[in-house]
Amino acid sequence: MTRLYSTLAHVYHELYQHVFDYDKEYSFYDSILKSNNCKKIQEVGCGSGMLARRFLKNGYDYLGVDLFNEMLDIARTEVKADVFMQCDMRNLSFNQPFDAVMITGRSISYVTDNKGIIDTFTGIHKSLKNNGLLIFGVFEANGIFDNFNDFEQNIEHGNKRIRRISKLKKNLITGWAYDWYAKYIIEENGKISEYDDITTLRAFTKDEILLFLKLTDFRVKVIIDEEKTIPLITEKK
Repeated sequence: MTRLYSTLAHVYHELYQHVFDYDKEYSFYDSILKSNNCKKIQEVGCGSGMLARRFLKNGYDYLGVDLFNEMLDIARTEVKADVFMQCDMRNLSFNQPFDAVMITGRSISYVTDNKGIIDTFTGIHKSLKNNGLLIFGVFEANGIFDNFNDFEQNIEHGNKRIRRISKLKKNLITGWAYDWYAKYIIEENGKISEYDDITTLRAFTKDEILLFLKLTDFRVKVIIDEEKTIPLITEKK
């Protein structure tokens, strides 16, 4: 599993404030939750708490879960509240049902085997109230492999410069997956540090992800076709 969320968690927190538009992402979820009268929510893959603080500020009954304690430590500092717990999304189990569960940041992509996907959706199904919502997005396989190129990002955060050089390699052993090799070059106060990282991500065809949902008793309410991603709003049967 990638170092980006463990030993490099501070790099993630600084970098992704510039990579993601968290206000836009929050507005997407907020509009869905409000229109479906969802108050009690769970965010799977909550990371360093950038969405969490927006949900809490706006009065949601919120719980964030993440696999990495390093990320959760940053999240607790960010929101100044302990509304987080460490958990693998493949082993979710809660007694009090949620109105909605969100897998944010396309975190489902880190689950590369079929059993892991089914275990994740099954645990979320058990954690939702009747007709509760599962909201998430996946990388769309055709879009990913149609434009399968290496890329580079450069950002400035305070007095720090972060450069990420990313190289992609197909890895089709466990599905429509690929290996992401990343080098982080960090310059701060005249000092340069370098870190290497690798992770495997899974993409899905539309029919594939719909079959996983069918097998775990979810019905699709809304499916959005984008160039490289598929956001979905689903409902517990």
